[in-house]
Amino acid sequence: MNEEIGIPDEGATWEAARRIESFAGEVRVNRLRLAAIIIFYARHLIDIYLNPLNRQISGRYHLWVTIIVLAWTAEVITLHWALSRRRVGEKLKFISVIWDLVMVTLLGIAAGGPRTPLMLLYFIVIGSAPLRMSLGVVWVATLGAMAGDAIVVMYYAWYVIGFHKYYATAELRLSRSAEFIWFLSLGVAGLLAGQVVRQMRRLTGGYAVAMGETKE
Repeated sequence: MNEEIGIPDEGATWEAARRIESFAGEVRVNRLRLAAIIIFYARHLIDIYLNPLNRQISGRYHLWVTIIVLAWTAEVITLHWALSRRRVGEKLKFISVIWDLVMVTLLGIAAGGPRTPLMLLYFIVIGSAPLRMSLGVVWVATLGAMAGDAIVVMYYAWYVIGFHKYYATAELRLSRSAEFIWFLSLGVAGLLAGQVVRQMRRLTGGYAVAMGETKE
């Protein structure tokens, strides 16, 4: 607090609020993560077992999705254990986001390339970042989503199709315009997520000033 004029320090107010809300945000994200895993995996199982054709051609894909879901569930359990014991540090939120990005990237690879709608999950990871009240986490989520998407594209072009065949066959190539729009959309989503954190900081600063004026 500024002792001369009786106005609370905005930086200290922000840090105090950020610690509390960051913890609460991580708890919310972990609960939503578990709900999303259950819903998406249930949809996957329904798609596999209600469609005989899918059952015949997607055995390996189903196995990989199941392994990824188990690994993702392990993240939920580990985070729940850490959060329930208040073992929360700055590193935890970054590890959490990076783990989500790795899981989405592995799903894209398991599905065979960037044309799967599962790639939309990158936007969910970016959308969850502001709940940690950290611009650093937003940057990691945004740049990580771009990097993960690039890895899936390279996997499709260089491994699934083959480097020379991909560039020699126009019908197999991904639209560069679509790729650019996709990357641009991820970037804009990250910028908007960052603005949410900045807005929260401004609101906290405004609250600190208002409290100081009230005390006067």
